[in-house]
Amino acid sequence: MGKQKGFSGSYTRADGVRIAMTPEEAEALWKSLDEAKADRIKRIPDERTALHLLMDAYVRLKELGWNDAVYCPKDGTVFDAIEVGSTGIHDCYYQGAWPDGKWWVMDGDVWPSRPALFRLKQKESAA
Repeated sequence: MGKQKGFSGSYTRADGVRIAMTPEEAEALWKSLDEAKADRIKRIPDERTALHLLMDAYVRLKELGWNDAVYCPKDGTVFDAIEVGSTGIHDCYYQGAWPDGKWWVMDGDVWPSRPALFRLKQKESAA
C-alpha cells in the first residue's frame, strides 16, 4: 500500500447522507483545525489558565440553571445533560438505585454517559 498524498475526507449531513469532500474542502478544514489549536495555545497557555477557564464555565453554567449530575432525578425522568468533552446538550436519564445505577444518553440509540451537569427539561422546570 502506498501513502496517500494530499487532503481528503468526508462528512455526514444532518439527513445521514455521507458526502466526500473535495481536496480543497479537506485542506481548508485541516488548516482551520491547525489555526484553532494555535489560537487555543495562545489564549490558554498552561494548565492553570485552563483550570480557571473551566471553573469560570462551570460557575456560569450553574448561574444559568445547571447543577451537578449527582443531583439529577433518579426515577427515570429525562433531563438535559452536559458531558465534559462534548459541546452538546443531551437527553439523559438515570437508571438504577443510587449510587450503583447508570446514566444513559438518548440520541437515536441509548449510550452510557458520565454527565458533569444536568438540568430539568424546560417544561418540567416550569411546573
